[in-house]
Amino acid sequence: MAVLKTDQPFTVSEKPKTSANLQALGLVLASVAFGAVGQLVLKAAMNSLGELQLSLETLLAMATSPLLLVGVAIFAISTLLWLLALIKADLSFAYPFLSLTYIAVLIGGAVLFHEQVTFDRVLGFAVIVTGVWIVARSEKRSA
Repeated sequence: MAVLKTDQPFTVSEKPKTSANLQALGLVLASVAFGAVGQLVLKAAMNSLGELQLSLETLLAMATSPLLLVGVAIFAISTLLWLLALIKADLSFAYPFLSLTYIAVLIGGAVLFHEQVTFDRVLGFAVIVTGVWIVARSEKRSA
């Protein structure tokens, strides 16, 4: 049985928040990359299944689609990386970086699926990048 020493104050593991957030940045960006790739693979899988209706046959086709299962697995890796990042990072620091997934999917959708990239989408892209840049800079200032 462990005994708590009374001559020393009880503290939870004390790591500098800035250091933890910077270490977690790699995990966050890896999560973003896997999340974007996962979404693109899921889109390719659903495109390969053709037009579907809500039925038992559709669910069976989806459950046995190798490409769909790969997409789900990639997305699961993204989720695992995100959870590991949350151990080290402040949520308010890490969460805005998830919006980079939108940008990666926008580019991937245009390249892989020939989706239209409009001016409004590019403007939204610029707003997202600016917001993430502001959040990233705010972490450096609080050090």
